[in-house]
Amino acid sequence: MFTNQLAFYMLIITIQFFSGSIMYSYIFAKLLKVDLRKVRDGNPGSSNLWRVAGWKWGLLALALDYFKGTLPLAIFVGIFGDSLNKFVISIAALFGILGHAFSPMLKFKGGKAIATSFGAWSVLTKWEAPTLLGGVFTIFSIYRKISKKNSTTPEEDALRVFLGYFVLLIYVVWKVSQGALELIILYFGNVLVILYKHKNELFNLLNQYRTKRSERA
Repeated sequence: MFTNQLAFYMLIITIQFFSGSIMYSYIFAKLLKVDLRKVRDGNPGSSNLWRVAGWKWGLLALALDYFKGTLPLAIFVGIFGDSLNKFVISIAALFGILGHAFSPMLKFKGGKAIATSFGAWSVLTKWEAPTLLGGVFTIFSIYRKISKKNSTTPEEDALRVFLGYFVLLIYVVWKVSQGALELIILYFGNVLVILYKHKNELFNLLNQYRTKRSERA
């Protein structure tokens, strides 16, 4: 019985990983004969496809990146409900993110996994965590508009993501205090992926900070 259950859980995790590893933006870019590696920061994700191919292709890729973080895991949850181990659900959601970030399609060099992360969090928290993250991102974008800066640098995009996940930590701590311990796995695993995929931008931000400090000294 235990062996069958373990095999079933491994199957769910594996399927979710390969769902996450389908790089829709890369596929669309190939069809359009566009090389996303030459766009901005070289990220093979929906944001760069949006920039080079227009909002229709970008929005389609964004939606697919979101839903691959949700499906097919949400189907398993819908069918089996509370009989599924919540920690397994959290691990499977994380593996969907890992599939995008380290896609076998791109020799394990995938995208930054933001949209896929939104999908993963939707499985475990429904609208709550995605709305919180989206709210932080929106406020950041509005601030940019007020500052009359129409475009952001990759470093500023990364700063927006880091700020969002810092606010998300407050939410996770609250949910864990209510017994949702499975969110610990998804949160810290997700943050590690985000930090790794934004490591160049993080180093640049640190260098910019050090430069400003030295100029003021």
